[in-house]
Amino acid sequence: MWTDPIVEELHRIREAHAARFNDDLWKIAEDLRQIEKNWPGPKIAAPPKPPVAKTSRVSSDTVGA
Repeated sequence: MWTDPIVEELHRIREAHAARFNDDLWKIAEDLRQIEKNWPGPKIAAPPKPPVAKTSRVSSDTVGA
């Protein structure tokens, strides 16, 4: 099976980061939030989500009428 060296490097980085916090997801997430907060680069907001289309419901008393 072919392995991508970039993906393998990302896995090693992620595993090393998780090991710093004993694989505690809450601590990992807090650290990532702190890194994001202090990041010197520009902050890019996610694009707005499109509105959800409302579907009309057919009343059971009108079905088959």
